[in-house]
Amino acid sequence: MNSKLNLNWNLVDEARKSAKKIAADAQVFVDAHSTVTVERTICRLLGIDGIDEFEVPLPNVVVDFIKENGNISLGVAKYLGNAMLETGLKPQEIAERIARKELDVTKMKWHDDFEIKLALKEIAEANVERIRSNRAKREEYLNVYGDKKGPYIYVIVATGNIYEDVTQ
Repeated sequence: MNSKLNLNWNLVDEARKSAKKIAADAQVFVDAHSTVTVERTICRLLGIDGIDEFEVPLPNVVVDFIKENGNISLGVAKYLGNAMLETGLKPQEIAERIARKELDVTKMKWHDDFEIKLALKEIAEANVERIRSNRAKREEYLNVYGDKKGPYIYVIVATGNIYEDVTQ
């Protein structure tokens, strides 16, 4: 293939191979690490909401507990799914018990990863569907009423049980 820029395609191929190796190495690192923000989001995806007695959001309580007492790099979902199997409780109930110091999800007998994923699947799928539905409603409103003219003012207000968006 001729290049209008007179590129050396052998060097381009080498650069692409190097980039692919760097990206693969970076992905291995990313796969082995998470952030508390990601883990809190996963808690919310699994339906954990509300605050503890000190008004700390329950997703924060759960993630902080696992980070301090377990291995957060395993992922909060693994701990919650395992606790669901071990206790028969839902993620919200597990979070509430962690907040009251009635349950330690880091000291439970571990179940098979496949069983843990199955335990989480229905809850995660239901909440993803709720998000899809909310997005579809928003798109419908935009189609019917149109988009706002002018700049947006967007504020996230953290309340005791929900996160509301307040727009103007």
